[in-house]
Amino acid sequence: MKKLLFTLTILAMPILGFCQARIADIWTQPAIFVADEEVTIYFDVTGTSLAGASEDVYLWSWFPSEPDAGNWESSSEFAKLTHVEGDIWQITMVPSEYYGVDASSIVSIYGLLKNKDGSKVTDAFAPDKGNAVNLYSLTDIKTTLTVDYYPKEIPVDRPFSMVFNANNTMSDCDDSGSGNVGKLAGADAVHLHSGINEWQNVVENNPDNFEKTALTHLGDGIWRMDMIPSEYYGSGDTPIKRIDVVLANKEWSLLGLDAGCADFIINQIVVEPDVKPGFQFFPQKVTKNDILTLVATNGDEEVSSMHYKITAGEDVMEGTFDGANPEYRAIINLSGWLKDKEVESINVVVKDNFGITFHESDFTFVKTN
Repeated sequence: MKKLLFTLTILAMPILGFCQARIADIWTQPAIFVADEEVTIYFDVTGTSLAGASEDVYLWSWFPSEPDAGNWESSSEFAKLTHVEGDIWQITMVPSEYYGVDASSIVSIYGLLKNKDGSKVTDAFAPDKGNAVNLYSLTDIKTTLTVDYYPKEIPVDRPFSMVFNANNTMSDCDDSGSGNVGKLAGADAVHLHSGINEWQNVVENNPDNFEKTALTHLGDGIWRMDMIPSEYYGSGDTPIKRIDVVLANKEWSLLGLDAGCADFIINQIVVEPDVKPGFQFFPQKVTKNDILTLVATNGDEEVSSMHYKITAGEDVMEGTFDGANPEYRAIINLSGWLKDKEVESINVVVKDNFGITFHESDFTFVKTN
C-alpha cells in the first residue's frame, strides 16, 4: 500500500454554512443516452447526511436549467426520487422535457440531492467535482468511429452501452479482408451476436433471441445495445475482460464487421481514478467556540476508514471520520469539549485504518473578546 502525500488547502464555505459529503456513486440506465430519450439516474448516498434516510429525497438541479427554482424550502413532487434499496435512489426523466430546454443544448446535468426542506444535502455533482452526469455526444461515432462504449471499465452488474455506426462497418468480406462498407446501414433492424472473454457465454443472433439481441436505432445508421453484462450473458460474477461482437440483420444477409473484416472486440480499459490526496479544514481561523470540520481526501483504494486524534493540553479526543473513499469528513464541537479549559492550541493527527499518518498539524486558537 502506498503512503499518500497531501497538500493543505482551505475549504471554502459551502451553501447553508455547513459541509456536505460527496455522493458515493452515480450511474445511469442506459449508460449512454441522449437528451430526448428516457434515462434513469441512480445515486448512492452512502456517507452523506441522506444515508439511511427515512424521509424523501429530492433532486435540486441548476444545469442545464433550474426546473425547481424558488422551492428550496419545499421541493416539488416532480423532483422527488424513488428509493431503490439501502442508500440507492433513482429518478427517471427525459432530460429535454425535465429541464424544458432544447435537446441539442444539453451536454451535462449538475445538481445535488436534498431532503424536502433542504436541511440535509449532499455535495454537488458537477464538473468541478468530477462527477457531473454527462450525456453522450454523437459527433465522433457519426464521423470517425465505428464503435464506442461506456463505461470503459466493463461492469459486471451495472448498465453498459455499446454504440455502432453501421455506415462504417464491413460486409461481403473475402479472404483478403476486403469487402463492402456500410451495407448494414440499409437494414431495418440490427442484432448483436456476441460473447465474452474470447467468445464464451455466447448469445446468438437467432429467432429465440431476437428481442434480447435487438439494438436501438438512434438515427443516421447509429445503433446502440444496452445491457447489464452479467444478466445478458448469464456469467454471474465472472470478470469481463472483453466482449466479442458481430452485427447482423435477422436473416444474416447483412453483416457488420470491424475494419479488415474482423470481429469487433470491446476491450476492458482500466481507468485509474485521478484523486488528489489532501486535507482541508473549516473555519480557517479556529477558536475554542467553533464547530471544526475536517475533510480528508484519500484516493488509496486499500484505505477503508480514516481516524483522528486531537490533543488539547492533557485532554485527548479520538474518533472516526464519516464518509467513504475517497472523501472522509469529521465534525468536532470544540465549544462543548474545551469549555472552561485553559488551552491555546490543539494538535490534530489523522491516520488511515492501517495506522499510517495521513496528516498532522497544530491549530493555534484565535483569541476572542
